[in-house]
Amino acid sequence: MKTLKDHIKRTISVTENELEHMVQLFQPMTLEKETHLIKAGQYCENYYFVETGSLRVYTMVDNLVVTNWFAFEGNFFTDLESYTYQCQAKFNIQAIENCSLLYISRNNMNVLLKQYPAWGELVRKTWEQAFLRLSQIVLSVQTISAKGRYEQLFNHQELIQKTPPRDLVSLLSITDSPLSKK
Repeated sequence: MKTLKDHIKRTISVTENELEHMVQLFQPMTLEKETHLIKAGQYCENYYFVETGSLRVYTMVDNLVVTNWFAFEGNFFTDLESYTYQCQAKFNIQAIENCSLLYISRNNMNVLLKQYPAWGELVRKTWEQAFLRLSQIVLSVQTISAKGRYEQLFNHQELIQKTPPRDLVSLLSITDSPLSKK
């Protein structure tokens, strides 16, 4: 819970009592490498926080695996559409290494949102950061060559260190790469 507490304190202003109440609504879970947390077609009922490890979010398009996102230590994540609208998940979420996660149910999330305006600020800031990262990915795919995207990858050491090459090339929308065969 220390990683979650530190993240909350860095993002919003809360008292120690508020912080303790917030984190007590989270439950721990572990996920072994290559295990799916969510598969497309299931329903996502929880919001997750990565204490340790990393996960990838991917989908299948014409029998091709397309990596859409990664969640690393200190990140919140979920299948947002499924979580928000209670519909079937479009994405698969899989551990790419052993993970220690914390999760909060939709009901407990709503308790925090009603009770603490600062929690709403944390959620808003989390979504803003995710939207900005997604916008950067879309822009790079639209405006930068495959070679340029590959070269930019070296600015993100965590991705390189924790992510299998086939997932990296999928995220970068690079095809027919020698890396994708590893």
